[in-house]
Amino acid sequence: MKIALIADLHANAVAFNSVLDVIDSCDRVVCLGDVVGYYTQVNETIDLLRKYNPLCIMGNHDYFVLNGCPKELQDSVQFGIDYARRTITAQNRQWLASLPQVWGGEVEGISCLFFHGSPWKPMEDYLYSNSQLLEGLDAFKYDLLAFGQTHRPLFRVDIKPYLINPGSIGQSREASLYGKACMAVLDTETKKIQAIVRDYDMPHVINEALSHGAGPWVQKFTPQAAI
Repeated sequence: MKIALIADLHANAVAFNSVLDVIDSCDRVVCLGDVVGYYTQVNETIDLLRKYNPLCIMGNHDYFVLNGCPKELQDSVQFGIDYARRTITAQNRQWLASLPQVWGGEVEGISCLFFHGSPWKPMEDYLYSNSQLLEGLDAFKYDLLAFGQTHRPLFRVDIKPYLINPGSIGQSREASLYGKACMAVLDTETKKIQAIVRDYDMPHVINEALSHGAGPWVQKFTPQAAI
């Protein structure tokens, strides 16, 4: 069985479409949060994701859409949340509200713990590759812990629990991956992980966001910004 691991779509249906052939080849889809935020293809992204009946976790941007955005957050976050709150359909809002913040269970014989930021503070923490919090994950008695939030891939598959952050579909923040859609595929039989990276039409996404009032921040994670 193949499991598609995706995270941080951020209302970027163009990027999401770039990996659909991979997702179509998988048996199960796990989304690790932040379906909305930043960009403006809110319902297109949610509708497309829901077609796959995913096991989906709530991300902090999803939470902000439902509960309001803290005032101290940056303009880019505020823009995406405000836009999503204005445009999301009632049905899609209800779907977001149904998502768990942490999910633990078994998928095809593999015990899994899924969350967005961390299992302790799923809406707040960031588990970067140099985070001291990573050491605490070894105390969880699961085969696999998968998460998002940082927009940067992280793979530890040499010891258990396996730790996987598939990277971001909609807004990659690893400089070498700016403007690319990232995800991962887990083969439950071989226990192998395949990282997927795809190009997509980022100028289209940026221009659409600008047409809806986004600021110059939309250029921050383009390939040109990494040069």
